Amino acid sequence: MNEESKKQEEDIKIYEEAVSIDRSRQKSRRVFVFYIVGLFCVALGLILLSYVMQAHANSQLEDLGAQLTEQTDAATGAKARADQLQVKMDALQEQLDESQQQNKTMQQTVEQQKKNIEALDSLWQLERAVQDEDMQQARSIIRKLDSAYTREVLTDSAKEPLSGDAAQEYANICDELGF
Repeated sequence: MNEESKKQEEDIKIYEEAVSIDRSRQKSRRVFVFYIVGLFCVALGLILLSYVMQAHANSQLEDLGAQLTEQTDAATGAKARADQLQVKMDALQEQLDESQQQNKTMQQTVEQQKKNIEALDSLWQLERAVQDEDMQQARSIIRKLDSAYTREVLTDSAKEPLSGDAAQEYANICDELGF
């Protein structure tokens, strides 16, 4: 019996070792399953987090795109307004240039009219001096007129400052006084 009892004890030991190994394997399987489930949950959490971050990034990108569109539209509008203002400014500059040219022409005309008036006034003084028989004064006025203008210009009825009858009158007085 001893042998049989030893054999039974050995069988029991083997059986207990097998059961222990089986339990150990089952425990390892459970740990492995929990480990796999944990990894799956972490991966699922990372995927969900990635999706949320991507959705947030897309939302920000759309907002930036809308802002860029608004700014582009505003810049386009501002450029169009600047172009309109430039056209108006160019038109006003042309008008200013024309006005300045007209002003210059008018100033030249005024200056010429002043010279004509001075020459006619001198001619009137010359006629008065001739009527008063003040020949020295008359000669002084003729010299003054001749130095300011040439005799040919003063006696030419087609040219200013003395034109028409005034030029003829001056020529007659100069001839009368022997100039």
